[in-house]
Amino acid sequence: MARRKPQARVAPSEETHTLVDLAQIRALADPLRLRILSTLGEERTTKQVAEILGEKPTRLYHHVAALERAGLVRLARKRQNRGTVEKYFVAVARAFKADSRLFSPPGSRASASAVSSMIATALETTASEIERLVTASAGGSTLEEEGLLTFLEVRAGETEIRRVRAKLGRLIEGLGKTERGRSTPANERRYRLTIAYFPLDAEERRRR
Repeated sequence: MARRKPQARVAPSEETHTLVDLAQIRALADPLRLRILSTLGEERTTKQVAEILGEKPTRLYHHVAALERAGLVRLARKRQNRGTVEKYFVAVARAFKADSRLFSPPGSRASASAVSSMIATALETTASEIERLVTASAGGSTLEEEGLLTFLEVRAGETEIRRVRAKLGRLIEGLGKTERGRSTPANERRYRLTIAYFPLDAEERRRR
């Protein structure tokens, strides 16, 4: 009897998804939803996500539903399993960014507040994850040996500043391409990459 081939896992359909309304941004201004979204780079059930995050599935169902309503995750497929229907969800993209028009009038103050809240949540989530890692490892050796933590101020002319941003963009895009179509190894490990690259002199430049 021929073996059935395992079904290919569904991956995000986009490399980068642009957040176009406040509902999407507000949906991400929650640390647990950010953590859920980060696990859905490939299709998973809510129960599988809960196992990865160390949470109870019952705590995640309404958060997954909120992400689906906001158009940030989608139903990849359904599967019958012992009389129940398992729903597999996947993120719509590997990376997300806010549409610059959200910062333009009218409503720019509300948009800016929502975006700031989302960004703060992302950075706070990263800080919490690093804190847990350092606490769990003796003297933070795991972070030193396997991770990178850099706080750097870049000083350069306009051309070089744009070049650095382009390099970071290519890095993120390259990581996304590496993920596509790969099989999941049994010993798979998960890492967090949080990048914040922004001007420190925006106010000064506006006053000129």
